[in-house]
Amino acid sequence: MLRILRYPPVVTLLFMLMMLLISCVFNMLRIQLPIFNWLAVLIFILSILVILSAGWAFKKAKTTVDPTTPYKTTELVTTGIYQYSRNPMYVGLFGFLLAEASLLGNPLCLIVIPFYIYTINMRFIKPEEKALKTIFGEQFVTYSKQVRMWL
Repeated sequence: MLRILRYPPVVTLLFMLMMLLISCVFNMLRIQLPIFNWLAVLIFILSILVILSAGWAFKKAKTTVDPTTPYKTTELVTTGIYQYSRNPMYVGLFGFLLAEASLLGNPLCLIVIPFYIYTINMRFIKPEEKALKTIFGEQFVTYSKQVRMWL
């Protein structure tokens, strides 16, 4: 069971479930505005596009996209969406949380966001970037100075 927690989409889904639970328990705080639904759809679509763009860049570079095997990376991807974020797939997953928060319309759901960012940073980004620094050395250091971790 714990092996499945090695995958960022699963961790994201757990945080999304936490947001849903918070929204259900504190339903009286829900703010229902139609604009929130449209905003959720927009954020969701943009998030999917960001994730697909990042995945396409990895496929084009013929390197691994699997976060559980960062040491199998054969190419440092710095083009496309990776010119703007070192971790666009995590930005896309983060967008799913924002979309859900907007859809639920409960401001208490936003409490989950800092814990999500911390978890993704510590559980996934830090180990991945350590591996990239080991593999690509100064090339990765230079890239990380030029491009932000998230946005």
